[in-house]
Amino acid sequence: RRLWWNLVLCLFPAALVAAMPFISKLGREKLRKGLLILLAALTIGTTVVYALFMSLRVRPTVERLWEGHDAYLDSVSARRKGSPNVLVVLMDDMAYADISAYSYKSTALATIDTPNIDSIADGGIMMDNFYAASPVCSPSRFAMLTGRYSSRGYLDNVVFPTVVDSDPWSPTHFFGPYQFLGNVDGILGDEITFAEVLQAAGYDTSLIGKWNLGDYGEYLPTEQGFDYFYGSYYVNDMTPYDWVRDTGEGYPGGASHEEVRTHEQNLDQSESTRLFTYELLREIKRSVEVGNAFCSVYATPWPHYPIFSDNNGGGKGDTSDDSYIDCIEEFDRSLGEVLDYLRSTPDPVNGGTLYDNTLVIFTSDNGPGREGAAGALRGRKNTTFEGGMKVPLIASYPVGGVGGGDGSETLSVMYSDGSSRDYSTTRIGSSSMNFDIFTTVLSLCGVTNADGEVLLPADRVIDGADLSALWRGDEPSDSPVHEALFYQKKGKTQAVQLIGVEADGGKYDFKYFDRVQSENSAFFDQYYNRYLFNLDLDPIEGYNVAMRYPEIADRLAAAL
Repeated sequence: RRLWWNLVLCLFPAALVAAMPFISKLGREKLRKGLLILLAALTIGTTVVYALFMSLRVRPTVERLWEGHDAYLDSVSARRKGSPNVLVVLMDDMAYADISAYSYKSTALATIDTPNIDSIADGGIMMDNFYAASPVCSPSRFAMLTGRYSSRGYLDNVVFPTVVDSDPWSPTHFFGPYQFLGNVDGILGDEITFAEVLQAAGYDTSLIGKWNLGDYGEYLPTEQGFDYFYGSYYVNDMTPYDWVRDTGEGYPGGASHEEVRTHEQNLDQSESTRLFTYELLREIKRSVEVGNAFCSVYATPWPHYPIFSDNNGGGKGDTSDDSYIDCIEEFDRSLGEVLDYLRSTPDPVNGGTLYDNTLVIFTSDNGPGREGAAGALRGRKNTTFEGGMKVPLIASYPVGGVGGGDGSETLSVMYSDGSSRDYSTTRIGSSSMNFDIFTTVLSLCGVTNADGEVLLPADRVIDGADLSALWRGDEPSDSPVHEALFYQKKGKTQAVQLIGVEADGGKYDFKYFDRVQSENSAFFDQYYNRYLFNLDLDPIEGYNVAMRYPEIADRLAAAL
């Protein structure tokens, strides 16, 4: 099919060239010259388009870290008795205030009813200042999986399809081979993901839903530590958007690949949550039945646009009544099925229930797109203002002491049906980023050295900090875990947050932009220069204080 379409695309410029001798015989000189110039331009233009449609396969030209990659994974010990299962639930474009526990209307009245998501906080923790590492999906997912800023892996933007599959005229596959440094076309195979580490420790690993980190070779999820993948390599608004089932060498039955839903079948995505939840539960149950620990990432496509839901139980069919609220509330109900299974199923290895012995982490990959509420925060997806990068994080691991400190408080949430529920949770104010998930997962899963410290690769920079002491209450909830956090977009570090800066007799977290484009569509051509915000006093970035604290602005500018 690829060869056929390339030949079809080649016909148009060939026809233009063939027409030139006939045009050159026209009598009127101005007409002849005008038509020849037009044909020349069309020929050049269509030739460029043809080159793009070739979907070039390119080899990375960056320094590879295979030796350190292999040596580190070989050093990982087998899973220790009592180490938890892991379930990471990753939303796509869900805003900071889109769930009841974080509602911008406060918990007195929930914006969207999410009692099952909220329930993870009961006995667990909620982070009030947690950030995605990028305001768009692929770099943020890279950071969460590897513990590194995306720029360290050359992955600074969204990964687009490299294949010409369902629609050869789709523009999405133009970009992959051209936009990243060093011919990188996804997450490099010599990166180390927390799935690879736990796989080396003997966990069953799976990823259900969205990948968006590459669609061939070393970039595939089964080459990045996942024994089982069910979902799409792409985003649900891309062409193609088909689903596959991939298994790795260590999966029962060995490596395999099959397409399970075509792009055409996915034009109506209203069954996505039901099908993905089924696959997630099936994989978890398979691991439990054979007595293995599991590490599962549920990367739902929701609530990324286009929005679909199950039509209030109607499933596939009419999509005219699908709404953002329906989509999230449907997902919450389905996640409730997974949590109910974990809470009702005895753990055959450690005793108690599976939920007691499972590290559950809920978060989002970046801020809201077309819909969604970031509360009062400035900016949205694809901006490095707080609304584009601050996301919710809720975590639970009862046996591991997550949320077991003295700082728990009662969170009372009022739902739209008038019911109210109380959750005992620990609120954590310390600033952190989603690359901290990598290090924290390894810590809580017992991937440590002889001194009890998290075992990390020695051949690369790991930016993620270990949050386990904060989550367990061993340190005050506002204890800093980073000196600085950097806000990156498309290969450029646009802003920096310095933590614990002294000013006016206190310590505050300040954020600084040297130069940033306006997020206001009325002023899209304007840039703000030397912007400084005190995030403790002004978390919505409403008031520039660079002129009041010029020395602090200079300090952050130097860090940036």
